[in-house]
Amino acid sequence: MVIDNVGGEQLQAAIGVAREGARIVIMGALSGQLAREGSGRTAPVQLDSFPILLKKLTIRGYSADDDPDARQEWTELFGKWLWSGRIVFPHVMVSGLDTAPEILERVAQGQYFGTVIVEV
Repeated sequence: MVIDNVGGEQLQAAIGVAREGARIVIMGALSGQLAREGSGRTAPVQLDSFPILLKKLTIRGYSADDDPDARQEWTELFGKWLWSGRIVFPHVMVSGLDTAPEILERVAQGQYFGTVIVEV
């Protein structure tokens, strides 16, 4: 079993070394989120279908939306880790509601990474 939260070249490599009958669960797309270009909302990958076919691989996406209890637990833990400084979540703070239209345009162009907060 492979749990992939990166995608891209790492997913290609995982398929390349997977054993017959392996199950691959895609839980994230960090390769797209950390890409130098783009919005961070896509993670294109080119896969060779022959290894998937010949090895009889199963590839499935998983989201916390599939398990409401896990989502609630994650939300609680994530909040604790943020407040303690154990993890850092990328964000940008901008001032003034009057800047919101310009900031929204920049977000749509992929100029920001992470959450954008407009202080009013």
